[in-house]
Amino acid sequence: MLSLDGDSTADVEDVVIGAKVRFLSESARRPAMAVRFATRLPNAGNESGLGLDTTDFAFGLALAKTVDSIRMAGNVGFAILGDPVRGDRQNDVLTYGASIARAVATGLEVVGEINGRVNTRSGQAIIGTESRSVMRLGSRFTHGPVRVDAALLFGITERDPTWGFSTGLTWVFNAFTVK
Repeated sequence: MLSLDGDSTADVEDVVIGAKVRFLSESARRPAMAVRFATRLPNAGNESGLGLDTTDFAFGLALAKTVDSIRMAGNVGFAILGDPVRGDRQNDVLTYGASIARAVATGLEVVGEINGRVNTRSGQAIIGTESRSVMRLGSRFTHGPVRVDAALLFGITERDPTWGFSTGLTWVFNAFTVK
């Protein structure tokens, strides 16, 4: 269903809506722990070659620890990815991520991260659910509950984009307090 003119394509990436719920606060001796869940909505069209027109779900465990001005975080989980060709199939993949952030000034950090997924299906992966991995290098500015970030990204697998950029806006709030 591709509809491309020339050697390039463009589209807005699929929107991901998710939440992270901390169930254990960070202490001097242990990292903070949280569960994460998200769903990816199919707003990028398959006609551009950048969307799959499927809805996916992910669930995982996240850990984070700050030592001096360095924050380390990691996560592992699973995702259920719909088959973009056949509506009656799915691929369950292992998801992972790790990041490190270093404060360089009040409210300003430099950040590096890697995240991706690993196909767990024996043999050939379902098209659109293959192993993927991206590395990001950028910065983050925090003012009160608002965070703004920007980064360059570099694809690791042959299915990933060679390079790109990302931006983000996060509003942090405490829905309830965990003791």
